[in-house]
Amino acid sequence: HEYHKARKFTKIALELSKVHDNNDGGDLCIQMQLANMYDWFPNSTQAADNAITSMLSYSDKILSQDDNNDISWPVKDSEIAQMFPGASNDPYVHCSLSTFYLSFYYRADVALMSSNNYEMARRGWPKLNTTAKFVKAYDEEEEHPCINRKIRLAIISGVLTEGHSNSESFKGVLSRLDRNIFEVTYVFLAEQGDTRIADFTKEHAADRRFVWTKTPGDVGNGAWTTKWGNKIASWKMDIIFYFDLTMSTFARRLGMQRLAPVQVNSIGHPITSGHDRSVVQYYISWAAAELEESQAHYTEELKLMPSDIVYMYYDRRVLDGEISRMDKMPFGGLTRSDLGVPLKNHFYLCMQKPFKFHPEVDTLFCGIMTKDPDGWLVLHQEVSPDNQEVFEKRLKRAGCDLSRIVFLKQQPHHRLLALYREAAVVLDSYPAGGDTTTREVIEMGKPLVTLPARLLGGRWSLGYLSNIGLKEDTKRALIASTPDEYVDLAVQLGTDDTLREAVEADLRECSSNLFHREEAVAAWQEMFLEISPYQRCQEGSENEEVLHEEL
Repeated sequence: HEYHKARKFTKIALELSKVHDNNDGGDLCIQMQLANMYDWFPNSTQAADNAITSMLSYSDKILSQDDNNDISWPVKDSEIAQMFPGASNDPYVHCSLSTFYLSFYYRADVALMSSNNYEMARRGWPKLNTTAKFVKAYDEEEEHPCINRKIRLAIISGVLTEGHSNSESFKGVLSRLDRNIFEVTYVFLAEQGDTRIADFTKEHAADRRFVWTKTPGDVGNGAWTTKWGNKIASWKMDIIFYFDLTMSTFARRLGMQRLAPVQVNSIGHPITSGHDRSVVQYYISWAAAELEESQAHYTEELKLMPSDIVYMYYDRRVLDGEISRMDKMPFGGLTRSDLGVPLKNHFYLCMQKPFKFHPEVDTLFCGIMTKDPDGWLVLHQEVSPDNQEVFEKRLKRAGCDLSRIVFLKQQPHHRLLALYREAAVVLDSYPAGGDTTTREVIEMGKPLVTLPARLLGGRWSLGYLSNIGLKEDTKRALIASTPDEYVDLAVQLGTDDTLREAVEADLRECSSNLFHREEAVAAWQEMFLEISPYQRCQEGSENEEVLHEEL
C-alpha cells in the first residue's frame, strides 16, 4: 500500500538523519512530512485513526520544541534542496505535503490538525508571516470612518477554471454582486498547469483578472508566494475572499500573509484553513449544512448563510433534449449495454471519487447488498491498482458479494448523467458526501439516499433536500439518521417501484427550486457588507472618508 511504503521509508530516512545531523530529533523537514502524511486510502477505520494518531505525535513533538532543543527553525530551503533532489522545486510542498485529505477524516479533530499544519509552516517559513503596512495602519486606528467609494473585494482561488465544480458553485453569486457597491478583482493561482481562467470572470468589463503561475526564479524557495503578497498588498483591498483556500498550496501560503483587513475562507473545500484567526478571520458556510456545535470545527469565526434558502445561484447542468451542459454531449440514446452496467437487474449507484470511500461506508454498501440479494452495486473504480485492491478487500471483508459489483472508470459528464437515469437509487457517499453530484441527481429527478455526517462535507445533501420544497414523506424516504436506516431506506426505494416513482415525481416537481435563486445573491452580498472593514457612507453623512488611491 502506497501510504505504508511512504511512511516506512520516511521513518528510515528520519533515523538516518539523526545520525547525520547528530541530534535526537532528526531532520526537521522529514519530521514535518511524518506530521502531515495522511493515509489517503485507509484499509480500515482503525488504520485511519492510527494515521491521525501518528501525525499528531510528530506534530506535537515538533511544536513543543524550539531552537534550544532538537528542532532548528526555520526550514533551510537550500539544504533541503541539496539533500533531497525532489525537494528542489518547492521545499514547502516537499516538507508540508497537503492537507487536502483531511476533509475526509471525519473522526479527527480537523481544527487541531489544520492548526498544527499552519503552525509548522509559520515557523518553517517565517517570511510568510507578513502583514501589509496599510493593514497595520488599519489595526492601529481606533475608529474607522465610513467610505464614499466601492468596497474592494479580491477573489482568490487555485481552481478558478472553466467547469471546475468551485467555479460552477460560485459563478452565479460572484457575477451578480452589485458592481455599484463592489470593485471586484479575480486572482487565479494556476498551480495545476491550466491557465485558462473561468469565463464568468469576464462578464463585467470593469472587473480585473490576473492569472499567476510559478516561474523558474521561484524554484527552491518555500516562501516564494510573498512576491504575490507584495503585489496584492499594493492594491489595498478591503476583503480577500479565498473560496477554497485549502485546495491549493499556493493559496494556502498566500493566505498566511495578512494582505487585507478582512480575509475569508469558504466552502469550495469544506475544511478549515487552520490559520490563526488574526490572519483569516471568517469561514462562510451554510446553516442548513452545519451543526450547532460546528464552530469547533473551524479556527476561523464561522459565519452562516441562512438555513432556509438554497445558498448559491446555480445553473442547470442538464439541457433540453437530454444534453450535458458540461461536455455538450447527448445522453438520451445511451443504453445499459453502452454504459457497462447490469442489463436487467436494478442497481445502486455511487460514482463519487474513491478517496471519499472511507472505510465507514463499506458496511453501508454491503448491508444494502445483503438485504437486497437481487440488487447490484455500481461504483467508481480507483485509479491506483494498489488502492483498488485495498478497496475490494475491504468490501469483501465487510460482506459484499463482489460478483454483483461493477467498477467503472471516471465517466464523461453525459455518461454520468445516463448512469443516474438508469440507477434505481443513487447512494450518497459517507462520511464525505456529494455536493455538485447531489444537485445533478436531484436535477435528474432520481432518489438519493444520504446519511448526514459530522462535518460540512457530509451534509450538503441534507441541506439541498431540506430546501427545495419536497414533501415530508419524500424527505423521510431519502434522509437517514443512522447507518441501519441508510441501508433500509436504500433497499426500500430499490425494491418498491410505487414508492420510488412517488419520490421521483416529487423530485422532478421540486428540482427547479435549486436554480437561479436571487435570494442567495442577496444573502452573500449582505454577508460581504457585514464583514467589510468599512461601512459605506449614507448620503449626506458627516463622517466620510473619501479615498482616491489609484490601484
